[in-house]
Amino acid sequence: MKLKFLHLALAAALAIGVAAPAAAQKRGGDVVVAITNAPPSLDPHATSAQAARHVNLHMFETLYARDEGAKPVPDLARSVAVSPDGLTYVFTLRSGVKFHNGKTMGPADVVASIERYRKGGASASLISAIDSVSASGPDQVTIKLKTVQSTFLGNLSSPRAPIAIMPAEEAAKEMGKASPIGTGPYKFVEYKPDSHVKLARFEDYVPNPAYKERDGFAGAKIAYLDTVTFRFIPEAGARDAATMTGQVQLNETSDEATAKRLKGNPNFTVMKALPYAVQVLKFNMAQGPGTDLNFRRAIAQAINAEEILGTAYPDLYLMDQSWVYPGSPYHTGRALLKQDVAAAKASLAKSSYKGEKLIFIIDNIRPNVDAATVFQQQVAAIGVNVELKVGDWPTISGIGLKSDQGWNFWTHGFGIEPYEGPASAMSHWVKGQGQRKDDPVIDELFAKLNGEMDVAVQKKLFADFENRMADQAIAINLGDYGLFQVVSNKLKNFKPYRITRMWGVWLE
Repeated sequence: MKLKFLHLALAAALAIGVAAPAAAQKRGGDVVVAITNAPPSLDPHATSAQAARHVNLHMFETLYARDEGAKPVPDLARSVAVSPDGLTYVFTLRSGVKFHNGKTMGPADVVASIERYRKGGASASLISAIDSVSASGPDQVTIKLKTVQSTFLGNLSSPRAPIAIMPAEEAAKEMGKASPIGTGPYKFVEYKPDSHVKLARFEDYVPNPAYKERDGFAGAKIAYLDTVTFRFIPEAGARDAATMTGQVQLNETSDEATAKRLKGNPNFTVMKALPYAVQVLKFNMAQGPGTDLNFRRAIAQAINAEEILGTAYPDLYLMDQSWVYPGSPYHTGRALLKQDVAAAKASLAKSSYKGEKLIFIIDNIRPNVDAATVFQQQVAAIGVNVELKVGDWPTISGIGLKSDQGWNFWTHGFGIEPYEGPASAMSHWVKGQGQRKDDPVIDELFAKLNGEMDVAVQKKLFADFENRMADQAIAINLGDYGLFQVVSNKLKNFKPYRITRMWGVWLE
C-alpha cells in the first residue's frame, strides 16, 4: 500500500511525563531496589527476561523508544523519513551522544548493533523484514525493508529484548558476551550474580534536548542519584524485611498482606502497577482433549474468571479481556467471558473427553498456583479431572514450550506483549507458538496486520484476531493483574511503569 512521505520529527512525537518542581530535585544519594531475580545476562540483545530489562534499560538506549502510552517515539534518533513506498527508513541520529567508554556514537555503531541483533537477538524476528542497514551520512543510517511493515517503528522500539545501540567493537562480540557499555543515564559498576547489580550515574550523559520530562522509556532521562543497586531477593518476606529496615528503598514486587499492613504508614507509599500482565490460560492444542474444540469451549464456559483473578490477585486485578491494555488505541472493550455451567456440560458431552486425568503445569509463584487451584475446582464441577504439576519457572516453561511433554493446561502472565501492541500480542500465537498447533486464520491476520498501513483497518484485523481467539477457545484471557510496589517516602517522584525507572527520581 502506498504511503505519503512521512517525516516524523521529534517535536511531533512528544508526550508529557511526570514532573516535579525543579527546586525539590536533589542530586546525590544511593538507592537499593529489590527485584525478584538476577538478570541472566547484561548483554541487552541476548535475553528477553524481565529482570534483565529492569537493569539494562538504565544503561542502554534504542533508536526509537516507547513513550508513557507505549507509542514509538525518537530516542537516539532525532527523526526518521520514510519513503513513499514504505520500504526505506532514513534515520537522522542525535549528535554528540557518548557511550560509557567515552566514545561518541556514530552511524557505524548503529549499523553494527542492528546487524548483530538481526543475526541472533533474543527477539530477532521483530526486525526480520530488514533487507539492509547502512551508514548513509555523518549522522544518518538507512534501513531498507524487504516488504512493507506497518509495525516497523514499534518493533524497533520494543523494550522486550531491546535493540540497544552499543559500540561497534562490542557488537562484534558473540551473543551474550558484549560488555554492558551503552549510552544510558547510568553506567555499569559491578555484577555479583548471587547478590546484585550496581550502576552509577553517567556524568557525561546529556538528556534528549527535545524533551522536558520523563516519558515512558524515552523523554528526558535525568539521573539525580549517585548509584542504583538492584538487589536480587527472590523471597517475598525477605524483600519486605529489607524494605522495613531501610536496606531497600523500593520493593518492586510486594503482596496484598504487606500493602494492607503498610496502609497509613508515614514512611512508605504502596503503589499499584496495574495493568501489568494478562493472566492467560493455555491449552495444549497438539494433544489430548485440547485438540477438540468442544472440549476447549466446555472449559471456557465452565470457568469464572473473576473468581480466579480475585483469589490470585485480591485488590489487584482488572476485569478486561482484550489482548492489549486499556488505553491502547487498539483496545476493543470486548464483552467479558461469562460462566455457564449447563452449557459447559453440554459442550463436554459432545467432546472426546472421557474422564481421564489431565495435567495442569504451573510455576511456583503463589498467584499462579492459586489461579490453577481455583480452575481445578471449577472444572471439577463439570466432571473434568485435573492434576496440578508445580515447578520452578525454567522447568515449567521448558515443558510448556513443547507439544509432547504431557501437559494439557498452563497459566502464566503475558505482560510485555499487551503493552507493545497488537502485533506483539498476536505474535505469540503465530505458527502455533503459544497453543502448540498452527491456526491458519491467525497466521493470515498477523500477516495482513503487518502489511497494513491504515490504522482503521489494523483495528479491524486485531478485533478479528480477538474474535478468533474467543470463538475457537485457542486460549483464555482471564483478565489483567498488577503488582504492589512499596516505595520509601524518601524516594521522590517515582511512578510505576514497565520497569522500575530510576531516572527522574531523587532522595529527599
